[in-house]
Amino acid sequence: MEWHSAGQGGTLPYRPSRNRCSLPAPRARAAKEGSRPRRIRSTALAVSTLALLAGAGTAVAQPTLSTGSAPARTASSAPASTSSGTTKADAAYLTLLFGRTQWVSADKLCKQLPNTVTLGRVASVMKDRGKAGVGNVVVKRHGVTQSCFSNYVISPSWNNLTQLRTQFGWTFTSAGMTYANMTTLTPTQQHAEACGSVGALARRGHTRSWGLFAYPNNKYTDKIQSQVVKKCFAFGRVYGDTATSNTVATKWPNWQTTVSVNGGKCADTTQSCSTLPYGPTYMTPAQLIPKVRVNPGNWSTVQFYRFVTGTSAPGTVMQWNCSGPENTHWTSDAEIYCMRDFVRVLDAIPSTVTVTDPATVAEAWGVKPSA
Repeated sequence: MEWHSAGQGGTLPYRPSRNRCSLPAPRARAAKEGSRPRRIRSTALAVSTLALLAGAGTAVAQPTLSTGSAPARTASSAPASTSSGTTKADAAYLTLLFGRTQWVSADKLCKQLPNTVTLGRVASVMKDRGKAGVGNVVVKRHGVTQSCFSNYVISPSWNNLTQLRTQFGWTFTSAGMTYANMTTLTPTQQHAEACGSVGALARRGHTRSWGLFAYPNNKYTDKIQSQVVKKCFAFGRVYGDTATSNTVATKWPNWQTTVSVNGGKCADTTQSCSTLPYGPTYMTPAQLIPKVRVNPGNWSTVQFYRFVTGTSAPGTVMQWNCSGPENTHWTSDAEIYCMRDFVRVLDAIPSTVTVTDPATVAEAWGVKPSA
């Protein structure tokens, strides 16, 4: 679970409540974030999941993009261009980020929950619209097979990430080697946690991670950013509610703002779902669409996590309702979001906005790692 903050120094953990009269007690997830993933060795799960990903696109063809979108990126592709055909500092940029690159929600037995959407399916839907995502990766949560983390989420395998890059044009940034709290580490440990991940990802073919470091749990300081992270990354991520201007992002030590998309109780205060004990209020497409309509000279980053459809099965730990009007949608976990609402946001991205990765913005704005 990532922590949300309105700004530096005011970081507070958000732990979504899952208590309902028919539900088990909520998991103490924050305490388990450093635990070791359990590898999923079920052949049936691996085969079915990879078949879904492979069926969503061909191994060699790259997506045909809509006007104004960034080209699907591979490790060797050139920087994205604006609709006029050149990379410009005054273009409007948008990054669709996926927190910790989670594959799908799971139950306590690490089985995929009904009516949940895999990241492979999300990538296919985006590709159909000429868009590619950017995942921030916790390196040691991935392996030869998919793994179950803290009995609530399935993490993709390295092969899954390679397929996302080669078949769907995705790129990957870093959330560290282990998702450690950077403010509790020594400078040497901070360097290993952050900068060590760049080489680890590059060895797997993911060579664009230098564009952005996604501080684990939003724990950061200017000193860490300027003296350690800037040696390996162009930008450091902090949570906020606005786009990042060229003027702000190019100012040392090069912070950028990311909007973390929350689920929660429904937004319609006339409905009983608005009083559900689920922390924040669900962010509707009406709230998010203005954030993807980016003005020239600005870069908007919107971070999603995991997706669901319809309604949840009775008795499952995570609960949701994605049926009916969007302002009545709700989810019991802050990191799950209705797929139909995500698609509505995707379809609202103007052709004048370049959808791309942080490294491309860094190249366009002349921001580089300092080392």
